[in-house]
Amino acid sequence: MEGGGDHLAERVRSAIQEMARHAIENSRALDDRQVEETVEMLLGAENIFVASLGHSGLVGRAFALRLMHLRSNVFVVGDVTTPGMKPDDIMVVITNSGETSSLIALSRKAKEVGGKVVAVTSCPESSLARIADHVVKIKPRGGIEKFPVMSVLGDGKHTQLSGTLFGVSTFLFLHGICCELAIRMKRTVEEIDERHANLE
Repeated sequence: MEGGGDHLAERVRSAIQEMARHAIENSRALDDRQVEETVEMLLGAENIFVASLGHSGLVGRAFALRLMHLRSNVFVVGDVTTPGMKPDDIMVVITNSGETSSLIALSRKAKEVGGKVVAVTSCPESSLARIADHVVKIKPRGGIEKFPVMSVLGDGKHTQLSGTLFGVSTFLFLHGICCELAIRMKRTVEEIDERHANLE
């Protein structure tokens, strides 16, 4: 095994710090109008659907969990208990590339039934973004940013690094959105706690 315990711990710390610096940079780059419109659309929706796959799928499910805690009517697309979408319901689609074929097909279907699509992606010029009613851009990585530890996961030619950074920043962005929703919906901590699972 390469390196002693101290070196191993330092590499883990460095990886965390690289992700944290990137997430902070993403928070500064967020477009105020995009954030406000996202919040307003979620507040105005009777039902919220979340569609995502892979790493983004885990982020999407975490987002759905938080919305459930806020007493929103939220459903993860693909679950057997997910109902049909109605006009003016919202589907939040999370994908780094914006080119995942199954998510594009789902988005077209959502539009056909009168729903609205919010795309959370790193590619605002993607096929998904062109379909969506609203787009939030999450930067996957910057050209001058350095990731000396996390570069083992990928680089410009290998996409795992950008996917990881997109996932972490998107998770934090959506968590921030839920904090704002909780304030606007006047949810108390006690109300949120009441929604936590108790059959575990």
